[in-house]
Amino acid sequence: MKGRVLLVDDDKIIRIKATRMLEECGCDVATAENGWDAVTQLDDVKPNLILLDITMEPLDGFKTLTLIRASRGEFKDVPVVMLSSHDDVFTMGKSKDRGCSAYLEKPLEMEALRQILGEFLAVREAS
Repeated sequence: MKGRVLLVDDDKIIRIKATRMLEECGCDVATAENGWDAVTQLDDVKPNLILLDITMEPLDGFKTLTLIRASRGEFKDVPVVMLSSHDDVFTMGKSKDRGCSAYLEKPLEMEALRQILGEFLAVREAS
């Protein structure tokens, strides 16, 4: 399962672990430590999928998602999967309202990650 994934999380340990998991799944991975970093990398990385933590400073995941969805052409439709240790209905609903494609609870589990990659990268590769 190939694809370019932009992983956005302010926790260095999570970025390292998630990068290893994504690489094991055959993905090329670029990382960003916050929302501003992610937005500025879009043109260079050209991701097929974005994994985006919700709780970050100075630009949280919700605001970052809003900027991505408002961006010009090629990035507004890239699947964005929100990452959070909060699995409450309010957080998941707020994520969906802002235009996220799916939601993954942290800590990431390989089976759930593979399912997300299979769903979104397979769809992007077919189009």
